[in-house]
Amino acid sequence: MLQEDLMKINFENSPEICYAQTKELFKKYPEQKDEIVAYLEKYVKKGMKEQGKRMKELALRVELCNNEEIIPLSYIARTYFKKSKSWLYQRINGNVVNGSPVTLSKEERIIFNNALKDISKRIGSINIA
Repeated sequence: MLQEDLMKINFENSPEICYAQTKELFKKYPEQKDEIVAYLEKYVKKGMKEQGKRMKELALRVELCNNEEIIPLSYIARTYFKKSKSWLYQRINGNVVNGSPVTLSKEERIIFNNALKDISKRIGSINIA
């Protein structure tokens, strides 16, 4: 019963509504407060992890947007990922592909960062006499 009631809490609602629902659960199940708190803590940790991930994605987009004119994204996609420019743009922008949002994986971020460093070195080594 408690698990079913916990699952009914819609965390997409306003904090006030969630608080009211939680308060009702504490009244309904006073002997199971620890379980309720554990469930809420688990949800909060999950939410914080998701928020952290979203913040990283947003930071990537902002950084690239600020430098969009000088970063050769189509070259990076083709040369370092063996993919199309649209594939890379989808991941940078968090587009929905096949029903779920796509982003650069941890490994792909490493490749992207290495590509930027490589391009930076190559441009830095150019010296017109």
